[in-house]
Amino acid sequence: MRAHQILAPPFGLVWRLKSGSIIGSDCVTPDASWTRFWLFGLIPVVRANGSDHLRSAFGRVISEAAIWAPASLLPGEFVHWEPIDDNTARVTVRYQGITQSVDVTVDEDGTPTRVFTMRWSNENAQKIFREQPFGGYLTNFRRFAGYMLPTRVEGGNLIGTSEYFPFFKAEVDDIRFPELGRKHVN
Repeated sequence: MRAHQILAPPFGLVWRLKSGSIIGSDCVTPDASWTRFWLFGLIPVVRANGSDHLRSAFGRVISEAAIWAPASLLPGEFVHWEPIDDNTARVTVRYQGITQSVDVTVDEDGTPTRVFTMRWSNENAQKIFREQPFGGYLTNFRRFAGYMLPTRVEGGNLIGTSEYFPFFKAEVDDIRFPELGRKHVN
């Protein structure tokens, strides 16, 4: 699998994937979202959108912000933090009428080790949209543009339950941040 992502919390994300004969993308903006995947670029295998999808996709944006873009979750107009226990804090983001909280657990050194959220999803035996556990484990941190970020992430639905399924396992090769305000001289 090769994937590229643009993550801009809380506004949205675009994620492009190529995995063997499957290609596609996920996208979320403040007003819409979609998931579209094709077999051989021709046969649709996944198509999703609508209000339930948008709420679920916003949960993904905020969860991934806690992993890949921690500075986007500094306290501010849309972002509020509160302590849960000695090793866990909860960030709550409210934007465009949607609210999502994510718990971030850290080790003794302050390194994030786990993210957890109650995400709106229909990835359950009943295929009914509801809030359910979602999250992942973070390891192998490296420095990227001054940020210590995980290069190994495992995550999935129903984390913390006997039905946990880590459908996402990634080894990250590179993380780049846009250079804003840089003047180009010819």
